[in-house]
Amino acid sequence: MRRLLPIVEGHGDDKAVPLLLRRIFESHGIYDVSILPARRYGEYPIVTRKFDNLFQAAVLVKAPILWVMDFDSKDYICPVQEAHHLSTRAAALHPGWPIKFAFLVKEYETLFLIDEAATRQVFPDIPAKMPFPQNPEKIRGAKEWLSKARPSPGSTYKPTVDQAKITAHLNLDLLRMRSRDFAHLERAILELANSVVPS
Repeated sequence: MRRLLPIVEGHGDDKAVPLLLRRIFESHGIYDVSILPARRYGEYPIVTRKFDNLFQAAVLVKAPILWVMDFDSKDYICPVQEAHHLSTRAAALHPGWPIKFAFLVKEYETLFLIDEAATRQVFPDIPAKMPFPQNPEKIRGAKEWLSKARPSPGSTYKPTVDQAKITAHLNLDLLRMRSRDFAHLERAILELANSVVPS
């Protein structure tokens, strides 16, 4: 069976990202790719400093790699440039190794603000009159927005509890239309599914 190693940023991502990848594969009728347990390697500023060692550890799994991170740091401007930078470093270390980088602007939870119906299904306490952001990818702090939108005391958004739940309800067709980051992630995993690691 084909395999894919997801590398993610933090707690919550390690359950939500593999679930999202499986849903994408299933939507394309692909059922023979094994999603390996996700590795948490931290946010982009940490990754870019420690990339060589992190990548060397990841290739020991002998599987194509999808690296998913938020892109919400004020110190970096262009996700395309940063992805190219990491790809160049990876190629220098292991030429031909199948690896793709998927940055989500500004963060994974931005997908939840794009898909209002899925989010309301999991969080029915969000008031019906509460408008969702018109341009979710322009705002920083999607997690905080979700917490503030819930009026019940103590009903904050918790990635380790809520991220996979909402991911299970996401409308993939809607995300394909409204999120270039999601479309890029989807193209990346479909390409990786057909790649072979160097012997």
